[in-house]
Amino acid sequence: MSQEELQFISKLEGFTGALAVDCIWDKEGSRVIFVVKRHDTGKVIGRGGTTIRRLREYFQKQIDIVEYSAKLEDFVSNTLAPAKTKSVEILNRSGEKVVVVTVGSKEKGKAIGKNGRNIHRSRLLLKRHFGIDHVELREAT
Repeated sequence: MSQEELQFISKLEGFTGALAVDCIWDKEGSRVIFVVKRHDTGKVIGRGGTTIRRLREYFQKQIDIVEYSAKLEDFVSNTLAPAKTKSVEILNRSGEKVVVVTVGSKEKGKAIGKNGRNIHRSRLLLKRHFGIDHVELREAT
């Protein structure tokens, strides 16, 4: 974790009282991704989204919030929110850890996100927290 990411965590915790587990400054996507402790997402968003708006103004960046879970399946679902996942399968292909996520046909666009932002966020976080090499999306039939 970089010095800037540690500073971002400090500011987030100071503003919101939420506990951050991790922070990734995604310079390509011009955003900061915070992984927060379970049940702290509401503190970061605030009533009517006021807190997250203030954070965005302060950091002058897009802010993504993901709720942490030690259970891989739940964390995968959290990283792809707001899409709803139907199933999560963990495979080992040629020595690589692969997660295959099945979503409904109406959820696939949400899981990918605009310009692939959501799936990219998922890949970054799953690599860092669980050593996952690849994330695949499948549409439920």
